[in-house]
Amino acid sequence: MSSTVGRNSLIMATGTAASRVTGQLRTILLAAAIGTTGLAANAYQAGSMIPQSVFTLVSGGIFNAVLVPQIVRTLKEKDAQERLNRLITLAIGILLAMTVVMAAASPLLARLYVGSDDHQMIALTTSFTLWCMPQVFFYGLYTVLGQILAAKDHFLTYAWSSTGANIISCAGFTGFILLFSKANEQPLEFWTADKIALTAGTWTLGVAFQALILFLPLARIGFKYKPSFGLGGFGLRSMGPVALGSLGVVITSEICGIILTRIATSAPQRAHELTGASLFSVAGNATYQNAYTLFILPYSLIAVSVSTAMFPKISRSIAAANLDEARHDLVSALNNVGLLIMFFAAAMVVFPEPIIRALLPSVSMDETMLISYALIALSMGIPLGSAFLLIQRTFYAFEDGLHPFLSAVMQYGFTSIFMIIGMMVLPPEHWVLGIACSVTLGGLLALPLTLMMLRRKFEGNLGGREITRTYAKAIVAALASGVVVWLIKRPVVALLGADIRPVGGHMSWWSALAICVVLTIVLAVVYVAVLWVVHTPELISAYHSILARLHKTPASEDVAVTAQPEKSRRYVNQS
Repeated sequence: MSSTVGRNSLIMATGTAASRVTGQLRTILLAAAIGTTGLAANAYQAGSMIPQSVFTLVSGGIFNAVLVPQIVRTLKEKDAQERLNRLITLAIGILLAMTVVMAAASPLLARLYVGSDDHQMIALTTSFTLWCMPQVFFYGLYTVLGQILAAKDHFLTYAWSSTGANIISCAGFTGFILLFSKANEQPLEFWTADKIALTAGTWTLGVAFQALILFLPLARIGFKYKPSFGLGGFGLRSMGPVALGSLGVVITSEICGIILTRIATSAPQRAHELTGASLFSVAGNATYQNAYTLFILPYSLIAVSVSTAMFPKISRSIAAANLDEARHDLVSALNNVGLLIMFFAAAMVVFPEPIIRALLPSVSMDETMLISYALIALSMGIPLGSAFLLIQRTFYAFEDGLHPFLSAVMQYGFTSIFMIIGMMVLPPEHWVLGIACSVTLGGLLALPLTLMMLRRKFEGNLGGREITRTYAKAIVAALASGVVVWLIKRPVVALLGADIRPVGGHMSWWSALAICVVLTIVLAVVYVAVLWVVHTPELISAYHSILARLHKTPASEDVAVTAQPEKSRRYVNQS
């Protein structure tokens, strides 16, 4: 990767890391306030997810496929300021209209996502949805303004503004806990407007901050927004097929998401009806969402950061018909992301319990075990999700909306079929585990077919051998390191005073943290050692790059700086 892309990736990664740390603190406080099982927890997860799903529909069909590529093109025009004003005005108009319509439809959306006829659950979900719905507007504004900054290589505020959003939300949950303590078993009457405002309302306030703060760096680089109307000159008609294809991707994803949410939300009630199980002892939607929150951490930190930083560069290469450069950047991104993400996948598969206890200290050991089963199944698919993201962005750089849609139909179609089969053959207590397995299996079946479609875009040469070789080495390293850590896991856990059992287990936060540190160090040493033994080019390239920096002298500084990128590029090309 070039120095500019590397620097921008680092900024995005550090910003994402800060966002994820504060986001994890928010998740901890959320679990402490309303729990991970029961009426309130499942209602909040569904209610807060609905606006995000609505925005995903809007962003997938209009923003990512149409407006964002137009931003890159517009900045090259002489009247860039006026064109950007019109683009932002168009985005604001679309977002306002969508937010108002969806807010009015909140009761219908709540019924759609809640997989039961429990009127209390539907009512509470509707309330949370209404308070969260303004997030649709602010998420969209954040996307447009952030992409303007990204196109101008100003990533700092864009990457870090979500940290402020999390801090504001954390303040709301902290206030709730101080005033009302844990409320997971409180009846519907408990949830008055002030309590919902402290939870859902402060989260919406944080998202508003995340978007509006971006006007400050825009002003510093000389851009001042003034409302301006008009659609001419953007080539939006030519982007219609891309927008439709992208919208199809999101609709397919949301249909799968609705099926998932309905199955997960109804699992505790169904288990209670069939076996008399407690509503708080069965994994439901909140359990799945907490597992997903942990699963998505490395994905967001690595895959999203790299793809966000590289997308403008790949788009420019493709626009200039430089397929070799675009292929090199894509293969480099896939390989480097794959090597990093496979390590995290191994960690979350082999020792999920201490990871959950360390990152969600407010959950009980019983809740930890419920979350761990879903996390293991999801984690096996982290490399798949990362690859899908990079591939999808590359299709959009080709202004191709059809093939991402076909890929999504396969991926989410397989996933939905597996989820429905799981609901039919598994007891309700295992529905959430079935969902997590279905997500991974759906991606596993769809990825090879998606790569075949992308290969045609690169005239039959995608660098498949390099990608396959790197991922095979990463899998071998993950398996070897995972086996070693699995063998020492039980004695390490016992030595540090913990006990991992579904019933009667215990693990303090300090024990969980210590276990994670010890096992992560062992996993990392073995993982890197295996990659070195099998001669992984990306690792060798990184090693020589570090050596060059350590041995660089002032007299040879100019030579080292100019020579090193070429050295790195050779190792990448050999991968």
